[in-house]
Amino acid sequence: MTINSDKGSGSFKQSAKWFIERQQLDSERLARFELLLSGHMAEDPSAATQLKAGSKELIRNDGNAKVRVRSYFALVASLILIVTMSLNFHPSGVDMSRKIADEVAMNHINMKPLEIDSQSIEPIREYFTELNFSVVKSTLFSRQNYLLLGGRYCSIQGSSAAQIRYQTSSGNKVTLYEVGYDAELHGVLPHFESGEQALERYVKGVRVLLWVEKGLLMAEARTID
Repeated sequence: MTINSDKGSGSFKQSAKWFIERQQLDSERLARFELLLSGHMAEDPSAATQLKAGSKELIRNDGNAKVRVRSYFALVASLILIVTMSLNFHPSGVDMSRKIADEVAMNHINMKPLEIDSQSIEPIREYFTELNFSVVKSTLFSRQNYLLLGGRYCSIQGSSAAQIRYQTSSGNKVTLYEVGYDAELHGVLPHFESGEQALERYVKGVRVLLWVEKGLLMAEARTID
């Protein structure tokens, strides 16, 4: 039997059900296999015990069923492995860094009007009341001694974020983005407190630096001189 993996986890379940039904399992045993495929075993360990007990019963009642039961478990095990991988797969930090850098670069290029003008971080911190984190002063970014201009709301990978705008001594604009860091959503990124260097990406003529600091994902964007 050939299973087409291109249609996603739903087709695996349907294919497994079709295969099992072809073996003329009764409704109770079929329900056990469907329970397994639905992922319920991960939430209810007793389901595995029930399924194992059911297979032993099948072997006792039908001496010719042993091979069939093994084939069922081989099929189901393969399906669970593939479905689990598809459900739990998270892009690597490198892949996610590219997506984040693309989004940050586009925000920087578009550079919408500021919602608050201030050369002090405190008024800007107080302005962002809709965020689930507090805007902080980045130690790494502060080393560059840029002039603070203000800030506005934006988003990174669907999460509300703060965009803080600066200006260099030559007049170029630099944007700093802050958002709550989630390793599952954003991937593995370098931590400033651990001495790791910021990740560097170049997108559409914009240099983007990514790092984690004080529990926040930081992204710096500036047009390449």
